[in-house]
Amino acid sequence: MNSKDYNIILINIDGFRKDKINLCKNLEELKNNSIYFANMNTVAPYTFASLHSVFSGLYPSKHGVNGYYNIFKFKNEVITFPELLQNNGYFTSYDIIDDSVIPSKGFDEKNIFDEKTVNFKERHSKIISNLASKKKFFLFLHYTETHKHLVDAVIQKYDQESNDDKYFDNIKENDDRFNSYLPYCDDYIKTIIQTLKQEKIYDNTILILFADHGTSLGEKKGEKFYGVFCYDYTINVFCVMKIPGREKQLINDPCRTIDIFPTILDLANISSNPELELDGENLFSLMNNSNKNEREIFSETGGLYGPYPSPEKHNVFCYKFNSKKIIFNQTPNTWEFYDLNSDPNESNNIYENNSENIKLYKKRLEQHLKSNKII
Repeated sequence: MNSKDYNIILINIDGFRKDKINLCKNLEELKNNSIYFANMNTVAPYTFASLHSVFSGLYPSKHGVNGYYNIFKFKNEVITFPELLQNNGYFTSYDIIDDSVIPSKGFDEKNIFDEKTVNFKERHSKIISNLASKKKFFLFLHYTETHKHLVDAVIQKYDQESNDDKYFDNIKENDDRFNSYLPYCDDYIKTIIQTLKQEKIYDNTILILFADHGTSLGEKKGEKFYGVFCYDYTINVFCVMKIPGREKQLINDPCRTIDIFPTILDLANISSNPELELDGENLFSLMNNSNKNEREIFSETGGLYGPYPSPEKHNVFCYKFNSKKIIFNQTPNTWEFYDLNSDPNESNNIYENNSENIKLYKKRLEQHLKSNKII
């Protein structure tokens, strides 16, 4: 069978932290036997902007969803990869928490679940079984079980606008809470794989799992959940690709969630339209060791809460390259700089106005912001 005839299932594990994979037996086994992108980065650490970027291959400023309050401002002229899959013979389907989390263009079947009552294992297993008879299909599944529990335990329990120490002084409690939800997630992944095998489509299905963003455990005061800052615990995510016929591979090169778009086109043997100007780049150059230049990482957000909320337009930006990172907090007009090799937790801000190296990073971030008409 040619890869153009493979089914493609894309699953977003909402808010999953990369450092928790080793606590999930089935996810870790899948990771160890697939292509694992260990240095994947989201271009926006909250669901709406992140997923619209995945489906468009563009930065938020280009597709329009560049703020929590702009979830319905996705530009109609922007082409999504489900549209291209649909035009090339794929039956396209999704199951999501709300019709605002991804662009709805290009889908033959649209399903919305009630997060409060949904049984993800049963529901998504049934959806896959119903699609198994299709010649080829694309399915997007939004798994939000962990998100649901955290909303109840964090968002509804703590005052999100408060910077009191009650949450931030209890990182172990926050960590234990997050860990308690992991068995649900791992059992879900086990069920998805079992269903694919039971329906005899495991060997002709490309399975992609990724996180749209991470989740805070209280590492930085002011962020109790996600979407407030651009630190690595929420922007450095993960992506696992199980591709039939491809050997397992660990890829440590920096890459972005916007790179998923052109990679799916390649997997489906769809030639990209020359007029389709994507910010993302095909991940196959990393898989085939043909990538010559390190990919630059840009991420941005504007939180609902935190020390300087900005839900109408992003106001926190970062640029990562060569394991170093600069952050610009536009509202208070402050800068941060971190060496991620020596300081992976971003504890020591070493920003200095007169540093020539930092000046280069600052200039590159400013160029990105200006060229994308962000500021």
